[in-house]
Amino acid sequence: MKTVTTLLNYVMIFVSLNKGAKANSKQLMKEALDIGVALHQVAKTKQVDQKTKDALAKEVKEFNAAVNKFLDDLVIPD
Repeated sequence: MKTVTTLLNYVMIFVSLNKGAKANSKQLMKEALDIGVALHQVAKTKQVDQKTKDALAKEVKEFNAAVNKFLDDLVIPD
């Protein structure tokens, strides 16, 4: 769980340093938080069934799409 928290902290720092992406950064943060919430629920119940795996996989896919969109729209100034 500590690794997930560290990852989320890095995502928040990255997004705050790259505010030029605007709306995409909000979507990226939302998806990162969704993964954190889903993992917290798994850790809380200490049970992983197929429904939980599918839900977590869906969240990871949505996060991946948000990261790709964010990186595509990122502009590095000259």
